[in-house]
Amino acid sequence: MSLSPQEILAALGPRSGTALIYDIFLYIIFILAVVAMFMQSDKQTVPTILMGLVAALAVIAKLDILPPKDFGSLVINAGMFVIPLIVTGITKAKKSQPLTIIGGVLAGIYFFMFWVISQRS
Repeated sequence: MSLSPQEILAALGPRSGTALIYDIFLYIIFILAVVAMFMQSDKQTVPTILMGLVAALAVIAKLDILPPKDFGSLVINAGMFVIPLIVTGITKAKKSQPLTIIGGVLAGIYFFMFWVISQRS
């Protein structure tokens, strides 16, 4: 199975309907995670790696690699919700804490919205 760059860009682009709301949340979560990741100091590798993981989870959720009703999809969404809040508590970069809190809250809203609309039957 081979993917072309055009197919990948098309999958990362915004969709329509309810999926557009999901996409907006995922774009914001990704941007906040990347910015908070770069705000960490050089001596703080664990928060940096965790915020990189949040950005990767947002991309995985956006690409719809796993079906919505799959357990892995629940784990991805819960990880985007919990990890920024953990980073808020362990980081020494105090200026990144508002971003991680906002990212965690938005991911929590996304998590529960996705669960109610797409995962429950």
